[in-house]
Amino acid sequence: MQWRLIKQQAYSAPMNMAIDHAIYESVANGREQPTIRFYKWQNNSVSIGAYQNPKDINFDACKKHSIDVVRRMTGGRAVFHDKRDFTYSVIAPIRVFGYSIKNAYTEICQCIIKTLSDFGIKSSLENKNDIIVDGKKISGNASKAMEKGVYLQHGTLIYDINYEAMPIVLNVSEELVREKVTSLLQYSKVSQQKAYESLRNNFTANKQVKIGELSKYELMRAEDLANAKYNTITPPADTLLKNKGACYIERGG
Repeated sequence: MQWRLIKQQAYSAPMNMAIDHAIYESVANGREQPTIRFYKWQNNSVSIGAYQNPKDINFDACKKHSIDVVRRMTGGRAVFHDKRDFTYSVIAPIRVFGYSIKNAYTEICQCIIKTLSDFGIKSSLENKNDIIVDGKKISGNASKAMEKGVYLQHGTLIYDINYEAMPIVLNVSEELVREKVTSLLQYSKVSQQKAYESLRNNFTANKQVKIGELSKYELMRAEDLANAKYNTITPPADTLLKNKGACYIERGG
């Protein structure tokens, strides 16, 4: 199977979520090949789960620190995205993973585990989607098995921790963040470029990969989705919202 690799680029929070959505549609409709995408965030941002209550987030703190907030298409808890952290998405037919979401999580998260190992960091996968180092969370991941048999998973690898903004934005104490969360830089002084190269190598290992770009259709569709869907955190009518808390503090989805 041929895969498309989209190299790392920074976008706004609404555009990042809209691009993942647009790629899903392209893959589902057979316009594009299964895709691995790396991306960053133009501003520090928070993404909240598809059914998460926005009251979990301190919006006054977000405004004070110029932090954007976006609602993901995937479920789970709120994630703080520092501009220096790494984010990925993998979009492919679920049959690639033996029609198993558990297999998909295991295979994709192993790419992050192998990257950490490249820098001498021992980690493990817990609760299906948490990557843990010394009992602390370094990576959160979320997925959606969407219509037409296409699977989408995206997640993050923490490069450094913003102890000023993350705690107050996610409504938790700095002590709790220090107790529950860790980062790549706390174990290795690896540069951003080397970390990215390792991630890219591990995500593409044993795959037939062609470097590509977003199609004109995907860019236009993403711009439409960013304005119409991802520029607001208001959920669809009659959506049952749940208080879920912060991804890095709570384990599991």
